[in-house]
Amino acid sequence: MTLRPCVLVHGGWHGGWHWEDVAARLRAAGADVHTPTLTGLAERAGEASEHTDMSAHVADVVRVIDEHDLHDIVLVGHSYGGMVITGAAAERGERVAELVYLDAFVPETGQSVGDLLGPDFVESARAAAAASGSPLLIPPMFSVEDTTGWTGPRAAAVAERLTAHPIGTMEEPVRAPAESRARRSFVYCNARPLGIVEPYALRARNSPDWDYYELAGPHDAVRVMPAAVAGLIESLASRSAE
Repeated sequence: MTLRPCVLVHGGWHGGWHWEDVAARLRAAGADVHTPTLTGLAERAGEASEHTDMSAHVADVVRVIDEHDLHDIVLVGHSYGGMVITGAAAERGERVAELVYLDAFVPETGQSVGDLLGPDFVESARAAAAASGSPLLIPPMFSVEDTTGWTGPRAAAVAERLTAHPIGTMEEPVRAPAESRARRSFVYCNARPLGIVEPYALRARNSPDWDYYELAGPHDAVRVMPAAVAGLIESLASRSAE
């Protein structure tokens, strides 16, 4: 079975490490997998600046595509990563075979994360950043318990790896592809919903233009149930190659 190359884009406050278990399974199945860490996060936290915006995160993914000369890609975005893969598809749509939104935002052109989450979130994020002493960086806004259902040492281990998120990436609008040859899939994680992606799940479920799937897991199914997430991505990667 031939698998198309996979580029997996993490969500807010995370890094490429978020995909380590899923990526290991996909590589064992024979896939070429890339898990970039976006500017200003995880091991790249020191790169955050007033210039770290949505364009910077889109450029991170485009750079991976170009440097590795990737074609016919399965481009997966988790949560905030849905914003980034949308922008990357606008830049390199001819390289993308499959867009996969894993419990993720699905923006339209001209929308930012702040637009999607609303003014209350924007106000809270700015206040949290100011209170942290780093007004350009938003501390984690969702608890690990809420996103995983975990408590105790497992939750603490994940929380320790989270880093503050550059505020500019939440405020700059993204550009969506005007046209795309890519198939679009939405994967809704239906346990412990956070209430932030349901509109996109509902739209995808009711649209003939989308393939729709559900996983019986929490928002952070990437960490909680990596075998199921990897299995679904593998099936889409092999389907795209047929």
